[in-house]
Amino acid sequence: MTAADLSPQALALLLDEANHAPQESVQSALAGLDGVQHHRVGGLISHLTQTKRASWAAVAAATGTVPPPDDAGLRRLMAWEVEQARQLSPGQLCAELTYNGQDMTVAELLRLNARHSVWHAGQLAALAGRTGSA
Repeated sequence: MTAADLSPQALALLLDEANHAPQESVQSALAGLDGVQHHRVGGLISHLTQTKRASWAAVAAATGTVPPPDDAGLRRLMAWEVEQARQLSPGQLCAELTYNGQDMTVAELLRLNARHSVWHAGQLAALAGRTGSA
């Protein structure tokens, strides 16, 4: 799959589903955490927030777009990234960057971001005892 295979709208939808779908998303996993006392929950939420912020900083540097807001928590950052993905042009999706020592395109990084989000949503759901929800 190449950067040209997915439009900005398709990548935004992918991120939106990974972040906000009623089931099997970060948001659905977070909803199941009410009252859960586990030391890993805060660490996973912080990691997701930091990783999203770092990936979007790399996208901003490669595309000349705005970086993520420094004061955004995870939920606000998830909504922000969906809107940002919608605004990218097909040419910006093909822009090359290096992220964590790997060369890739903006589109590849956004797909990685979505996979990473769902991976950790599953971990959060498991900690909440809702393995069927993420």
